[in-house]
Amino acid sequence: MALLSSMRAQVRQLRQPKEFRIHAAAWPGDTLAAFERLVTDLPGKQRLVTDLPGTPGPVSDEALPGPSVAEVVTSIWRLDRRARKLPGDNRVMTRYLEMAWDSLTQAGVRVQEHLNDPFDAGLALEVTSYQPAPGLDRDRVVETIRPSIYLNDQVIQRGEVIVGTPDPVAKEATP
Repeated sequence: MALLSSMRAQVRQLRQPKEFRIHAAAWPGDTLAAFERLVTDLPGKQRLVTDLPGTPGPVSDEALPGPSVAEVVTSIWRLDRRARKLPGDNRVMTRYLEMAWDSLTQAGVRVQEHLNDPFDAGLALEVTSYQPAPGLDRDRVVETIRPSIYLNDQVIQRGEVIVGTPDPVAKEATP
């Protein structure tokens, strides 16, 4: 593995003009072996990936930390919502969004939007506001600002919602 990465580095340098080439520093033989032992002794979070091209080193099982994944997924979710509202034929954009959702699903990401779900005070949601809404018989989520996002069934982002409450004026008018 070390030989392969060394060869890649040498080939990269040969593509440059002579005056810009950087010669590799000479490492004592036991230093490289110590690094390889260190990487193989890491706890379950990191492993060596040798079967993927271009990844000759330790790679984390969690490529991005939870908050970064949540931000990316929320952005894709918002883009998907806006794309569905656009007039006309958006097959290309829809296809790319579906591919992104498929990739996220395969990576263990699940998104829950909460729109029109019944709301109870004990739910793990961040309520931005409560607003009276006509036609409701109980509290319901009337708008999702950010969806709940789960990575391998663990919450990485709590949903942020607006909850509609039954209109008290309409209730009083009903005999």
